[in-house]
Amino acid sequence: MARKLRITNPRVLAILKKLEVPHKEEAVFELTPWINRDIVPLPPSRRTWGPWSFVGFWMVTGINISGWVSASSLLALGLNVWQSMLSVVIGNLIVGCAVALNGLPGGKWHIGFPVINRYVWGLYGSFFPLLMRIMLSFVWYGTQTWFGGQSTKVVIAAIWPSFLTMKNTLPESAHMETNDCIAVIVFWVASLPWLIIPPEYYRVPFRFGSFSITVTAFTLLAWCLAKEGGAGPLISNSSRFINVPEPKGSELGWKMMLGVTTQIGGICAGIMNQSDYTRFARKPGDQLVSQLICVPIVSSLTNFIGLLCTSCAAGFYPDEGLLWQPYNLLIAIQTHSGNGARAATFFAGCAFVVSQWGINISGNAVSGGIDLSGLFPKYINIRRGAFITACVGLAINPWQLVNTANTFITVLSSFSVFLGPATGLMCTDYVVIKRTKVRLSHLYHPSKDSIYWYTYGINFRAAIAWINGVWPLMPGFIARVNETTTGKGWTHAFDLSWLFGFFVSGTTYVILCRIWPVKHLGEVDEEDVYGTFGEVYSSGFMGDGGGEGGVCAAPPKDGSGSGSGSGGGQSDDGSKKVEVEVASDANGAVRDLDYKEKV
Repeated sequence: MARKLRITNPRVLAILKKLEVPHKEEAVFELTPWINRDIVPLPPSRRTWGPWSFVGFWMVTGINISGWVSASSLLALGLNVWQSMLSVVIGNLIVGCAVALNGLPGGKWHIGFPVINRYVWGLYGSFFPLLMRIMLSFVWYGTQTWFGGQSTKVVIAAIWPSFLTMKNTLPESAHMETNDCIAVIVFWVASLPWLIIPPEYYRVPFRFGSFSITVTAFTLLAWCLAKEGGAGPLISNSSRFINVPEPKGSELGWKMMLGVTTQIGGICAGIMNQSDYTRFARKPGDQLVSQLICVPIVSSLTNFIGLLCTSCAAGFYPDEGLLWQPYNLLIAIQTHSGNGARAATFFAGCAFVVSQWGINISGNAVSGGIDLSGLFPKYINIRRGAFITACVGLAINPWQLVNTANTFITVLSSFSVFLGPATGLMCTDYVVIKRTKVRLSHLYHPSKDSIYWYTYGINFRAAIAWINGVWPLMPGFIARVNETTTGKGWTHAFDLSWLFGFFVSGTTYVILCRIWPVKHLGEVDEEDVYGTFGEVYSSGFMGDGGGEGGVCAAPPKDGSGSGSGSGGGQSDDGSKKVEVEVASDANGAVRDLDYKEKV
């Protein structure tokens, strides 16, 4: 193990002690550089998200500005409207399956992305995917703050119309005007109080946000269709507005495939850290319905509504150009309509502000907070990490990135090249290699005694498999970033990007694990070390197996045979019981852990 850096200066030690995250003495774990309250397996008291909470989560994060414009952006590939929508629907169906699959460990073991990668990459190797995700959280928080600022500008202009025409005091190099700056700062500052709220209490905000943005989106669609008297000219003849040759034959197929992977790439970061959210599920499976049904439906509807509204606006506001972004459409309505319409745009702008808060806080700030907490658990918790993410997100000047840094944005939009293989490793390792069994206590102790230590804290099988999924995509990636050409084979591989990396890295990893088998597969802890599963689990391991209502048989510890048991307990709402079945082998190592729901 690497030699530890030891600090002996009393003043420095005192400062570091004060900087440590709050820790209760009665906690079931000791605060170390590998564990704190926010990355420990969540206890039942913090698992408050039921099925409807996840529905609200996907509603408020699915109907957003990025999703609004994504289908329209596929028209630039030469696809017509219906080809674009077909690509979007297929992409969203794949996304739904991917988030369901990669959210399974969070739902069952109640651990998040930083800890999950410890059993995939090794305790030290996990820092690599963690740093990738943290960097993306910073950048996407900044860009979503810019979009939120534009929605805030709509709200302010609805009250004070002169806000849109106020004198610009910023230089041209700022790449934004004074009113943009004010709106972004207002949105950013108004977001900060929400970062104080722990994620387990997001249920009510999700319900309010999902209701308001859903009503707004459908109301805006109905108004646009009524005003235009149809679906608009973009639907019937997109080539009139977008001067791109229409692909034919095999080229059309590859363009549509690029459209599918573009749709996946837009949410690939959220797919990768899905367990950061599913760990808050009251019981395994609460998240699955919303993932498999709400994700494809909500995302596809958002794409389609955005496309229809843009098409209609091209008909009744022909001089405004194509109004892809909803905030530009709302500002155009303010400009061309009277006071009544301005009042309507105020409420619509508020709904989009709430939506941007939802996606930015839960999708970027909380994710960044959890990931930073996984990197420095002794000094950063979710709340501190979320504030760090918010500050860095603003400090990177997102308006510069959105308005000028075309190459940088291209790199970010193509980042699925790197995240697809990492996600493939997570899924295949959990489902195929470890067969959904995890020994939680070994995820928090960096020593050779941990079964996830591998080789010097790194699982080289994962590293090799990740590289094997990435390198074939690099020629196409470099060509896309530099706007050059490369061989068709490399281009087509890049068109598959996330899907290619997911399956190639996943398959490579399985093969490597068959050649160099991983030891101690299928083991779980003999005791509920962190109080993760509540009285049901802990009483079963501590009791004699003869009790009722939550007592299960303990596994044998004398090596004399095998054992099994089950126990039941009441859920949070008092309406259902969850039964845990445990089975152990002759050596006393737990080999199975299953949940069953009783009504």
